[in-house]
Order: sequence, then structure tokens, then C-alpha cells
Amino acid sequence: MQKANEAYNRFAFIKAIKLYEGQLSNGNNSIELYKRLGDSYYYNGNYPEAEKCYAKVVNFSTKFNPEYYFRYAQTLNNAKKYNEAETVMKSYYASSGKTDLSKDWNETKLMDGIKRQSGRYNFNSVGINTPASDFGGSFYGENKVLYTSAKDTGVIFKRKHSWNEKAFLKLYEAEITADGGLQNPILLKGDINTAYHQSSPAVTKDGKTMFFTRNNYINGKLGEDKKGTTYLKIYTAQNIDGKWKNVKELPYPINSDGFSSAHPALSPDETQLFFASDRNNSFGNSDLYVVSLKNGVLTSNDVTKLGDEINTLGRETFPFMDSSGILYFASDGHPGLGGLDIFAAIKDSNGKYHVVNLGDGVNSASDDFAYTFNFENKKGYFSSDRNGNDDIYGFTENKPVTFDFDYRSTVFGTITENGRPIADFNAQLFNAKDESIATLKTDSQGKYEILLDPYQNYKVVYTKQHYADKTLNTGLLKPLEKKEMSFEIIREMEVVVEGEKVKIKDGDDLTEKLKLSPIYFDFNGYNIRQSSQKELGKVIALMKDRPNISIKVNSYTDSRGRDEFNMRLSQNRAKSTVDYIVNAGISKDRISGEGFGETHLLNHCLNGVICSEKEHEVNRRSEFIISFK
Repeated sequence: MQKANEAYNRFAFIKAIKLYEGQLSNGNNSIELYKRLGDSYYYNGNYPEAEKCYAKVVNFSTKFNPEYYFRYAQTLNNAKKYNEAETVMKSYYASSGKTDLSKDWNETKLMDGIKRQSGRYNFNSVGINTPASDFGGSFYGENKVLYTSAKDTGVIFKRKHSWNEKAFLKLYEAEITADGGLQNPILLKGDINTAYHQSSPAVTKDGKTMFFTRNNYINGKLGEDKKGTTYLKIYTAQNIDGKWKNVKELPYPINSDGFSSAHPALSPDETQLFFASDRNNSFGNSDLYVVSLKNGVLTSNDVTKLGDEINTLGRETFPFMDSSGILYFASDGHPGLGGLDIFAAIKDSNGKYHVVNLGDGVNSASDDFAYTFNFENKKGYFSSDRNGNDDIYGFTENKPVTFDFDYRSTVFGTITENGRPIADFNAQLFNAKDESIATLKTDSQGKYEILLDPYQNYKVVYTKQHYADKTLNTGLLKPLEKKEMSFEIIREMEVVVEGEKVKIKDGDDLTEKLKLSPIYFDFNGYNIRQSSQKELGKVIALMKDRPNISIKVNSYTDSRGRDEFNMRLSQNRAKSTVDYIVNAGISKDRISGEGFGETHLLNHCLNGVICSEKEHEVNRRSEFIISFK
């Protein structure tokens, strides 16, 4: 029994099970043995055997932690004994003094909630699963996925919660196919893979920094505490010329030699790192935590445990946040179909998470976990041992997950002219692919409101006949965040120069109207100097806001130099100016250019006439002549 307990305390549950079963054969029927044996089965996903042990504990003893009611209910739920699970959960809440939530485990309520989220996916084979353990699916760039496998260890391995089997996990990358499958898996290069476990990578958008899980690995050796226990820790690595190097352990309070931290995940704006940890958990299960980041580096030690609406007495693990801000995670502590189910959560206006089960298909009576999702193309991956071993599954979401409130962001504002609200002004929303996805109009008070998916790059184009267009970027907004975008609009035939409105008309030269500084080029060349790019930006901005305006660029030189050289030089300068404006997004059919050399001098400085530099400068000019469609 002592050897069994020592193995149990080292999380060596496979060995502990054999020793505890030996004790049962020898006639030891103590409640303490059933507790430990039940927990050992539980941590290895053998819920039917765990159920038998927990039944002994709660039915034949009065001296046990109320949390065993909770764990017993979990195993009953896994066996689809939903009504029994509800009854046992009622006993748990009664004995623990906590608010009674046993109705959430009621079969009718549970199945209704699961049904609402079911049928939202089409599934596909990924093509890289092996007889060993394969799981995860972290996106890496636009067309790759990083995942975990034991395929090269030579041992068929089933992932265990404790990671105490002797087939070790390594990190791989695979290419995403057109239909969402995976192909051409290769071992990650560099110092990322060791002789021990590494898993669950998360990479920053720039592809330079990886967060990942590894056994406590120190100076080439597996770290242990005084009891011989090895914990999981979160590490970082840097991508240097395609190889992952500079592996470093994150500091306390992320990691410690007294508890495990694992499964890192980044928020869409990469200012937060979510992870799972069993710290401060006497019952051995993991909870979800979050800490602040900036540019891939911890900014403080503000490790915060997520609220009770997320964390339960069971296991919460494998967090992932998609680009819209929805937090996905695996849990066996929330009511579900059994084992680890995958859940989605989002915060309301009071900062409380609302949690929903992702439904049948993604979830099963087995362990389902490691959910990742590309919000833009609606494709993703999850892992499950439903076929007896951990495998990766691909999916396409055909209908979004629903919550009991609208978590979208809001852009609102008022459009006015000289302080007077303008009704029926169009506000057209474009996504990051420049696709129009919504159009609305201001009301009689000039007000508008647009609902947006969070953390997405949008722009709003405001248009109305006889008015200049206006384009504003929304920025990345958090769920439920509200942003005001109000402004004064001006007429199409007006520009604002130095705070004053100026009328414009067909044939005007914008050089005069906008009070542009001279457009300078390299000496005797036609490369636009950086100092002149700001001035050209004013012309470009006017054209973008007034799609009915076209411009002709006229370029002139002074009389110095040969006539034919000056003509060619002015033509090249006109072309460079046109190309610059086109490259900024203006259609070619709205901009033209012509070089006139020294044929249109504005003063007496002809060939052979001695003039000052200032007098010659008057003739070196660019005109931007406007015309209306």
C-alpha cells in the first residue's frame, strides 16, 4: 500500500492502479483504497472503473471530501446516467454549502442545450493520424499547423492526463490542404524537441515566438522535486532562420517546481496568455489562468484564475481563443456528453463568462479537446480519443456558435455638416478582404450604429451624393466594446485647408487650392523625394474621398539645360507622379500626366537669360488639374 501511495503521489497512475488492484485481491477494501484507485482510473480516462470505485466511496462511507460526489457525478454523466448524476450533484451542493446548480445536469436541460449547438459542423479526415497519439492543431502562418505526436517513439502511446507513460511526445508541422486536410508532416527543427514530452504550441502572428509545454527539463536532465515528481512547464522559443532556438522557461508565477502549468494560448491581440495549471488545487485537477503579455514578453506577474463560471472541480484544460475573442476549452467538470467535452465561452458586459457546450459531433462520450478554429475561413481542428486513441479531426463550421446575448462590438456616431445632422448618409462596412458586408443609413438625427465581430479589421466608407466620401478604420475592438466615430462632413466641391473650407471647381489646380509645397525630385532625375510624399498624400486623400474627381498632372522644368533633355525629364517626372498616386490605390483611369519641359515658363527666364535661383524655381512646378465626371 505504501508503494502504491508513493506511485500515486508521483502521478504514476498506471503503476499505482496495478498496486491498488493487488491490494484489493489481498482483501484490502478500505475506503481510502477505493478513493485512490478511483482517482487513478479517473486520471487515465477509465471512467467505468472509476465509477465503480466512487460508488463504494459515497455509498459506504460518510467520511470523504464532498468533491467525491462531484467526481462520481462526472463518471455517471460519462455513462449517460444523467438522472443519477443530477441526484449525486444535488448531494454535492448540499454537503459543500454552494449554490445548487444540479439542474444543469438534468438530462432534458443538458440535451436541449447540446441540441441547440449541434449540427453546425462538417467533418473531414486530416490524413496524418497514426496508431500513436496525435493531437492538437495550432495554426502556424497561413497554411501550416503545428501538432503533437508520439509517432516516432516506437511505442503506441495513449495520452494520459499525467503524462507518465514512457512514449514521449514531440512537435511537428504539417501543411494545410485546400479541403482542410493535413499533409507532409515533419519534425520541428531546432532545439524544441527533447528526449521528454513537449506539446501544445502557440505561435505569435509574426511567426517569431512560440509558447509551448514541456516536462521540467533542466540542463539536459529531467527535473524532479524531492518526491521524484516531474511537473509540466511553459517555455518560449524563437524562430531563427526556420529553426526554433533560445528555449527559455517562463518565470514564476507561471511556472514552479511545485505545480504544473501547460497548454498556452494567445488572445487575438496577443496581450494575454491563457494556460492550464493545477496550482492551489488539492484535488489534483487543472483550472484556466491568464497573464498579461506585450510583444511576446510577460509584462507583470498578474496571473489571474478565470472565474467559477469557467473553472469547476473537474479538469479545465486546452484553452484556445479565436480571432473574434471566443474562448474555447476542454472540461469534464461542466455537464456534457462524458469525459472531456469542448466548450465555448464569452464575457458579458459585467465581465462574466457565458459557457455553452459545442454539441454533438465535436463532443462525444470520450475525451474531446484541443479545439482550434480559423474564424476567417471557418475551418479548424479538434482532437478526440473516441476511436480508442488520440486522433486529430478537421471540420468546417457552417453556422456560428450562439450565446444567450449578443457579444459583438459596436461602432456608432453622428454625421453633421456645420453642426447640423445629416440624414440618409450611407455607412458601408468592409472586412479585411475589402468585401462589402453591410450597408446602413443615418437616421433623422444623423446617427448610426454598426455591430461588428470583435478583433477584426474593418473599415467604414461613408457616402452621399454631393458630399465628399469619408473612410475610417474601426481598429481591433474587443467583445462588447463600443467606439464612437462621429465627424463633420464636407461637400464634394469643398476642401478644408488650414481649418477653412475652400470651394473647388472643374479646372482648378490643387497646387494652389491645397497650398501644396513644391514636388521635389532628385537632381536631374525623376525619383520623388521623401519630403514631397506628404504633399502627394494630400492629393491622394482628396481623390479617395471624391471618386468623381479625375486629375491631370502637368510637369514643368526651368529653362536651364537642353530643351530635349528638359522635355524628357518633365515627362518622366509626370509619369513618376502618376505611378505614385496609382500605387496608393487610385484607379489608372482617374489620373493622367504630361510633361511640358520648359515650354510654359511663367516669367522672363528664357534660354540664355540670367535669372536668380528663386526666379528659376517658379518655373519648376507640378500642376494637379481637376475635372469632374
